[in-house]
Amino acid sequence: TVVDLGNNFGTTESEIVNMGLLIAGAGHQVGMTEAQILSLSTALSSVGIKAERGGSSISKLINRMALAVETGNKNLKYFAKGAGMSAKDFQKAFKEDAAGALVAFIQGLADMQKKGVSVIKFLEDMGIKEVRLRDTILRAAGASDVFTDALETGNRAWEENTALVDEANERYKTAESQLKMMKNRIMDVGIEIGGTLAPSIISAVEAVAKLVEGFGKLPDFVQS
Repeated sequence: TVVDLGNNFGTTESEIVNMGLLIAGAGHQVGMTEAQILSLSTALSSVGIKAERGGSSISKLINRMALAVETGNKNLKYFAKGAGMSAKDFQKAFKEDAAGALVAFIQGLADMQKKGVSVIKFLEDMGIKEVRLRDTILRAAGASDVFTDALETGNRAWEENTALVDEANERYKTAESQLKMMKNRIMDVGIEIGGTLAPSIISAVEAVAKLVEGFGKLPDFVQS
């Protein structure tokens, strides 16, 4: 999954993993799968959010959302409104698929921006005034499609579980073909050298053979 996401989005495998480690705690608590956590990490790092900043911010958002769903506090209506759902539907959606509900909220904020509604004021009404958290949410809303695409890619890769194997096989194929080419070239060079030197080598061997034969006929004290 990490390989596939890294190959298809504007981020690196190390950034995905680093971000994933930071949001895994909050994500796991609300039932997100490993694939979903990695996908969210991909989307966040793809829009230029650094792990140490985005990880804590998105974790806070997930925790606020979970608290609203569990307690039905005043923020529930805002999360539901942002996602374009009723409070009851949002609670149901979050419990069944927390990552999907989170992305629906982010997409809803993106739609607000397109309609000219002040997302900053909407977030302030929710009590989200922390600059780092607000910046993360705004960046996410500005690239909501990336979150949807990342989730689809991550889930598919997790199911297929072949991206790493495929990449390794491609590298092995390349290495194997290069080794075969090298081996063939060495054989060609050997044939060329052998063809050129063979007459001389044969003559030298015959001369050495005669020398050894003659040496063997010498008396022992002469050999010594």
